Amino acid sequence: MDGSGDGTQRSSSTPGAGRPAPAGGYAAWVAWIDAFRRGDDGGLEGLAPIDGRMGTYVEARLLERLSLAFSERVRAWQGALGERIVARPPADDAAVAALLREALPALGPLVRVADSPVLPHAVAAAMHDLVAQTRAGAEDAVRESARRLREPELQPRLRRSPRSRTEPAPATPPAGSRVPAPRTPGAVGAVRPPARPATPQRVP
Repeated sequence: MDGSGDGTQRSSSTPGAGRPAPAGGYAAWVAWIDAFRRGDDGGLEGLAPIDGRMGTYVEARLLERLSLAFSERVRAWQGALGERIVARPPADDAAVAALLREALPALGPLVRVADSPVLPHAVAAAMHDLVAQTRAGAEDAVRESARRLREPELQPRLRRSPRSRTEPAPATPPAGSRVPAPRTPGAVGAVRPPARPATPQRVP
Protein backbone atom coordinates (compact mmCIF):
# COMPACT_ATOMS: atom_id res chain seq x y z
CA MET A 1 0.00 0.00 0.00
CA ASP A 2 1.22 3.47 -0.75
CA GLY A 3 -1.37 5.26 1.41
CA SER A 4 -3.38 6.49 -1.58
CA GLY A 5 -6.50 4.76 -0.33
CA ASP A 6 -7.28 2.78 -3.50
CA GLY A 7 -5.34 -0.33 -2.45
CA THR A 8 -3.04 -0.17 -5.54
CA GLN A 9 0.74 -0.29 -5.26
CA ARG A 10 2.41 2.43 -7.29
CA SER A 11 5.98 2.44 -8.48
CA SER A 12 8.28 5.24 -7.52
CA SER A 13 8.37 8.24 -9.81
CA THR A 14 12.19 8.08 -9.99
CA PRO A 15 13.42 5.72 -12.75
CA GLY A 16 15.59 2.94 -11.39
CA ALA A 17 14.80 3.76 -7.77
CA GLY A 18 15.29 0.82 -5.48
CA ARG A 19 17.53 -1.00 -7.98
CA PRO A 20 21.35 -1.02 -7.78
CA ALA A 21 23.15 0.93 -10.47
CA PRO A 22 24.79 -1.31 -13.07
CA ALA A 23 28.44 -1.85 -12.24
CA GLY A 24 31.17 -1.10 -14.75
CA GLY A 25 29.46 1.14 -17.26
CA TYR A 26 31.12 3.37 -19.83
CA ALA A 27 32.60 5.76 -17.26
CA ALA A 28 34.14 2.89 -15.29
CA TRP A 29 35.69 1.47 -18.44
CA VAL A 30 37.14 4.83 -19.45
CA ALA A 31 38.69 5.29 -16.00
CA TRP A 32 40.18 1.79 -16.13
CA ILE A 33 41.61 2.29 -19.63
CA ASP A 34 43.22 5.60 -18.69
CA ALA A 35 44.82 4.02 -15.63
CA PHE A 36 45.97 1.04 -17.69
CA ARG A 37 47.60 3.35 -20.21
CA ARG A 38 49.56 4.99 -17.38
CA GLY A 39 50.85 1.61 -16.21
CA ASP A 40 48.24 0.57 -13.65
CA ASP A 41 47.69 -3.18 -13.81
CA GLY A 42 44.46 -3.39 -11.88
CA GLY A 43 42.11 -6.22 -12.77
CA LEU A 44 39.00 -5.96 -14.89
CA GLU A 45 36.75 -7.42 -12.23
CA GLY A 46 33.56 -5.44 -11.84
CA LEU A 47 33.62 -4.03 -15.37
CA ALA A 48 30.66 -4.74 -17.60
CA PRO A 49 31.29 -7.21 -20.45
CA ILE A 50 31.67 -5.65 -23.87
CA ASP A 51 29.15 -7.96 -25.48
CA GLY A 52 26.69 -5.67 -27.24
CA ARG A 53 24.49 -4.74 -24.32
CA MET A 54 26.03 -1.29 -23.95
CA GLY A 55 25.23 -0.35 -27.52
CA THR A 56 27.25 -0.59 -30.72
CA TYR A 57 28.53 2.99 -30.70
CA VAL A 58 29.56 2.98 -27.04
CA GLU A 59 31.35 -0.34 -27.32
CA ALA A 60 33.14 0.69 -30.51
CA ARG A 61 34.52 3.75 -28.72
CA LEU A 62 35.60 1.65 -25.75
CA LEU A 63 37.35 -0.92 -27.92
CA GLU A 64 39.16 1.82 -29.82
CA ARG A 65 40.42 3.40 -26.60
CA LEU A 66 41.39 0.02 -25.21
CA SER A 67 43.27 -0.98 -28.36
CA LEU A 68 45.25 2.27 -28.35
CA ALA A 69 46.13 1.87 -24.68
CA PHE A 70 47.17 -1.73 -25.22
CA SER A 71 49.43 -0.76 -28.13
CA GLU A 72 51.00 2.01 -26.06
CA ARG A 73 51.80 -0.47 -23.30
CA VAL A 74 53.42 -2.80 -25.82
CA ARG A 75 55.56 0.02 -27.24
CA ALA A 76 56.55 1.10 -23.74
CA TRP A 77 57.71 -2.43 -22.97
CA GLN A 78 59.71 -2.58 -26.20
CA GLY A 79 61.34 0.75 -25.40
CA ALA A 80 62.31 -0.40 -21.92
CA LEU A 81 63.82 -3.59 -23.34
CA GLY A 82 65.81 -1.59 -25.87
CA GLU A 83 67.22 0.59 -23.10
CA ARG A 84 68.27 -2.54 -21.19
CA ILE A 85 70.05 -3.94 -24.23
CA VAL A 86 71.95 -0.68 -24.73
CA ALA A 87 72.82 -0.28 -21.05
CA ARG A 88 73.82 -3.91 -20.53
CA PRO A 89 74.42 -5.72 -23.81
CA PRO A 90 74.28 -9.50 -23.37
CA ALA A 91 77.61 -11.09 -24.18
CA ASP A 92 76.67 -14.79 -24.13
CA ASP A 93 73.75 -17.19 -23.96
CA ALA A 94 73.58 -16.96 -20.18
CA ALA A 95 73.28 -13.17 -20.33
CA VAL A 96 70.60 -13.46 -23.03
CA ALA A 97 68.58 -15.84 -20.87
CA ALA A 98 68.97 -13.60 -17.81
CA LEU A 99 67.86 -10.48 -19.67
CA LEU A 100 64.80 -12.21 -21.11
CA ARG A 101 63.98 -13.70 -17.73
CA GLU A 102 63.90 -10.20 -16.26
CA ALA A 103 62.01 -8.53 -19.10
CA LEU A 104 59.37 -11.01 -20.23
CA PRO A 105 57.33 -11.12 -16.99
CA ALA A 106 56.39 -7.47 -17.61
CA LEU A 107 54.21 -8.74 -20.45
CA GLY A 108 52.14 -10.67 -17.93
CA PRO A 109 49.64 -7.87 -17.23
CA LEU A 110 48.97 -7.55 -20.95
CA VAL A 111 48.31 -11.27 -21.20
CA ARG A 112 45.89 -11.08 -18.26
CA VAL A 113 43.96 -8.30 -20.01
CA ALA A 114 43.72 -10.42 -23.14
CA ASP A 115 42.54 -13.37 -21.03
CA SER A 116 39.68 -11.42 -19.49
CA PRO A 117 36.21 -12.83 -20.28
CA VAL A 118 34.72 -9.31 -20.47
CA LEU A 119 36.39 -8.70 -23.86
CA PRO A 120 35.04 -9.84 -27.22
CA HIS A 121 36.74 -12.97 -28.49
CA ALA A 122 38.12 -11.30 -31.62
CA VAL A 123 39.70 -8.47 -29.62
CA ALA A 124 41.22 -10.86 -27.10
CA ALA A 125 42.65 -13.02 -29.89
CA ALA A 126 44.23 -9.97 -31.56
CA MET A 127 45.80 -8.95 -28.25
CA HIS A 128 47.26 -12.42 -27.75
CA ASP A 129 48.71 -12.35 -31.27
CA LEU A 130 50.30 -8.95 -30.65
CA VAL A 131 51.90 -10.11 -27.41
CA ALA A 132 53.20 -13.30 -29.05
CA GLN A 133 54.72 -11.36 -31.94
CA THR A 134 56.25 -8.83 -29.56
CA ARG A 135 57.78 -11.55 -27.45
CA ALA A 136 59.22 -13.40 -30.43
CA GLY A 137 60.66 -10.20 -31.88
CA ALA A 138 62.21 -9.28 -28.54
CA GLU A 139 63.88 -12.66 -28.18
CA ASP A 140 65.34 -12.36 -31.67
CA ALA A 141 66.57 -8.82 -30.97
CA VAL A 142 68.32 -9.83 -27.74
CA ARG A 143 70.02 -12.83 -29.36
CA GLU A 144 71.08 -10.74 -32.34
CA SER A 145 72.55 -8.13 -30.00
CA ALA A 146 74.62 -10.80 -28.29
CA ARG A 147 75.77 -12.24 -31.61
CA ARG A 148 76.95 -8.85 -32.83
CA LEU A 149 78.81 -8.28 -29.58
CA ARG A 150 80.60 -11.61 -29.96
CA GLU A 151 81.22 -11.29 -33.69
CA PRO A 152 81.68 -7.61 -34.51
CA GLU A 153 83.39 -8.47 -37.79
CA LEU A 154 80.06 -9.75 -39.12
CA GLN A 155 78.43 -6.36 -38.86
CA PRO A 156 77.97 -4.76 -42.27
CA ARG A 157 80.35 -1.96 -43.05
CA LEU A 158 80.00 0.67 -45.73
CA ARG A 159 83.01 1.14 -47.92
CA ARG A 160 83.90 4.69 -48.82
CA SER A 161 85.36 5.17 -52.27
CA PRO A 162 88.14 7.78 -52.44
CA ARG A 163 86.99 11.01 -54.01
CA SER A 164 89.21 12.34 -56.77
CA ARG A 165 90.34 15.91 -56.43
CA THR A 166 89.61 16.74 -60.07
CA GLU A 167 86.14 16.26 -61.46
CA PRO A 168 86.07 14.13 -64.61
CA ALA A 169 85.48 15.98 -67.85
CA PRO A 170 82.04 15.48 -69.37
CA ALA A 171 81.93 12.85 -72.04
CA THR A 172 81.99 14.19 -75.60
CA PRO A 173 79.38 12.64 -77.88
CA PRO A 174 80.85 10.88 -80.91
CA ALA A 175 80.89 12.66 -84.22
CA GLY A 176 77.67 12.44 -86.14
CA SER A 177 75.53 11.65 -83.11
CA ARG A 178 72.40 13.69 -82.58
CA VAL A 179 71.73 15.27 -79.20
CA PRO A 180 67.98 15.53 -78.43
CA ALA A 181 66.65 19.01 -78.07
CA PRO A 182 65.74 20.09 -74.52
CA ARG A 183 62.08 19.90 -73.57
CA THR A 184 60.12 23.11 -73.42
CA PRO A 185 59.46 24.11 -69.80
CA GLY A 186 55.86 23.65 -68.81
CA ALA A 187 54.95 21.44 -71.76
CA VAL A 188 55.00 17.75 -70.93
CA GLY A 189 56.37 15.78 -73.82
CA ALA A 190 56.94 18.84 -76.00
CA VAL A 191 60.22 19.15 -77.76
CA ARG A 192 61.64 22.27 -79.22
CA PRO A 193 61.80 22.14 -83.02
CA PRO A 194 65.28 21.90 -84.47
CA ALA A 195 66.80 25.09 -85.72
CA ARG A 196 66.61 25.64 -89.45
CA PRO A 197 69.96 25.19 -91.25
CA ALA A 198 71.60 28.39 -92.36
CA THR A 199 71.11 29.27 -96.02
CA PRO A 200 74.43 28.81 -97.82
CA GLN A 201 75.86 32.00 -99.21
CA ARG A 202 76.72 32.15 -102.85
CA VAL A 203 80.33 32.72 -103.59
CA PRO A 204 80.80 35.22 -106.42
